Amino acid sequence: MKKEHRIILDLLEEHLEKNPSQRFGQALFNLGVNQFQETTDPRNPNYNLRDIYNDADLHIMERIKNRLGLIEAQKNN
Repeated sequence: MKKEHRIILDLLEEHLEKNPSQRFGQALFNLGVNQFQETTDPRNPNYNLRDIYNDADLHIMERIKNRLGLIEAQKNN
């Protein structure tokens, strides 16, 4: 297994252990693994999934780490 894969799985596992009431799919969205497509009109949200097929593992890791930082910051406020 690639090092990046192990890190992504470990981050996901840690998040799910801290948040046992979250479903797996919720965790993927909450951590930024899966995302909705961006929209230019905030009055007309786009609920189609963004294609993450070509996202590099490092980019996914960074999204997860950024989201975990935001989640922690929200808990501390």
